[in-house]
Amino acid sequence: MRELKKTSGIICEIERYALNDGPGIRTLVFFKGCPLRCKWCSNPETHNFHPELYYYTHKCTFCGKCIAVCPYHAIRADYSRQKVITDRSICRACGECIKACPTGARSAVGMEMTVEQVMEEVKKDIPFYLRGGGGVTLSGGEVLSRFEFALEILKKSREEFIDTAVETSGYAPWDIVKEVISYTDHVLIDIKHMDPLRHRELTGVENKLILDNIKKIDRSKVHYIIRIPLITGINDDESNIKAIKEFINGLKNLREVHLLPYHTLGKSKYEYLERIYELGLLVKPHKEKIYEAAQILKDSGLNVVVGG
Repeated sequence: MRELKKTSGIICEIERYALNDGPGIRTLVFFKGCPLRCKWCSNPETHNFHPELYYYTHKCTFCGKCIAVCPYHAIRADYSRQKVITDRSICRACGECIKACPTGARSAVGMEMTVEQVMEEVKKDIPFYLRGGGGVTLSGGEVLSRFEFALEILKKSREEFIDTAVETSGYAPWDIVKEVISYTDHVLIDIKHMDPLRHRELTGVENKLILDNIKKIDRSKVHYIIRIPLITGINDDESNIKAIKEFINGLKNLREVHLLPYHTLGKSKYEYLERIYELGLLVKPHKEKIYEAAQILKDSGLNVVVGG
């Protein structure tokens, strides 16, 4: 089982030509599975650790073929809304309904890939790395939750002289974090909220482990960037931004902070997964709020980038 964890994992997507996930042109590998449940998450398909199905209601003709072929009886008809409903607790994402659907209203999200398969895709972009100074970025979900698999990819990338980056919540034991960053050129780590109780309300976990790990990463001398998702009425208030400033003032090797204004680009994914998008009524942060947060953090002498 340990060997399987090292050599294969569930990947949601491999995105090419990413420009905001580390220096240069990046190949972005999305791991599936995360211990956090951030209410504003734009990648809900990465929450669970197993493959799932998307359901595109706008493509569905309510023909019922998916219901007929499901071996787990996980799909039923909702005649009042002329759509089908999938019981996600029963569904095993076997793909039979995808094959049967004549309109492409169902698709798989998440597939098992080996280290070799991931590296085969990453190495296709080596010419772009050489030209633009980029590399591979492991993202998620939470990379640290599948650290053995991640480590093998990072090690193989090092062997190919490919620049490596990891995007993480930092929510993992330090022993895991330490091992992963030893093969990582750039770490992009979030601070979502400084109040531990508020952090738990918003993400499902407290922030002590994350903040402790940031302090240790700072002492490790690896290049790292702190990223702050900025959500209207959630964590963009002056008191929270000043608390973040006080925390980062105690760090010796931090040089850059990224402010990531809230957006709703992931809203449709919740619909495809038949989930509720809890923050759907929120608006993007006003420019004044973004400017105020940036100014507070710039007072610490940091380079503050809006948008990553």
